[in-house]
Amino acid sequence: MDWVEKYRDVLQQSGKSTNTVESYISDINEFLRWFGDTYGKEFDGRILEQDAREYRNYLLNIIKLKPSSINRKMAALKNFNQFLIQTGTGTEANICGISVADIHDREIRTISRNELNRLKRAVYASGNKRDIALIELLIGTGVRVSELVSLTIQDIHLTERNGSQNYSYIVIRNGKGGKYREIPLNSQVKKALEEYLAIRPSSSDRIFIGQRGPLRRESVDKIIKKYCRISGIEEISAHVLRHTFCTRLVQEGTPIPVVSKLAGHSNVQTTMDFYVRVSRADKIAAVEKLN
Repeated sequence: MDWVEKYRDVLQQSGKSTNTVESYISDINEFLRWFGDTYGKEFDGRILEQDAREYRNYLLNIIKLKPSSINRKMAALKNFNQFLIQTGTGTEANICGISVADIHDREIRTISRNELNRLKRAVYASGNKRDIALIELLIGTGVRVSELVSLTIQDIHLTERNGSQNYSYIVIRNGKGGKYREIPLNSQVKKALEEYLAIRPSSSDRIFIGQRGPLRRESVDKIIKKYCRISGIEEISAHVLRHTFCTRLVQEGTPIPVVSKLAGHSNVQTTMDFYVRVSRADKIAAVEKLN
């Protein structure tokens, strides 16, 4: 039986986004390869407690993944087992109680204010108004890259501030989990968007256009990495800018529910788990004081 394709169909029918489906499928394919290499046979449709425990040990001790990656893969495995149970081959009891890496060990990657300024300077020095607007939007709103490339003209609302009722904002119509939200724009983001929209090609409703049409996720990360190289900082992805946005809000004392709403998290606990913690930079600073 082609377990993966049947599982893919179930995920798609459940309404999960394309990115979520592909992430789950990639993780399950990795588990199935491990299963074949470990037991010398094709997967038989059952995940035993021993399988889950040994696979976790493999992720942790052999390929040495970070806790966050182990958590994601084990979560995918549990979801896959639920699918197997529905098909009549899986056994729920055998997967329950598997210990996965503690979420509180997760360390997110951000960049410092100095690195952020160097990156922005490189972008502004290029004079490319599209790239300036793109970077400012990522830095100033924390949108996911999938949300960024999905933005259309109808999602951009630029107005002059006049009291509390009128403000500039973008609309995320189909965020993670299909959630709708509005994100206010600060003056820098608003100015960058206004200048880009004044010269933007009108070949598509999508905001960010490249030579071959609307930008894709991969194109955005390539753009960011290009300016990282120019500015002399370590290469990062759009998601690092999202983490940086949320982390800066927390450090500035923004209430966690507000950060959660801006980030489009499903609940406040998600924001707490990711951003209310001791960062790697904090740990480094602590031990450096002992020199």
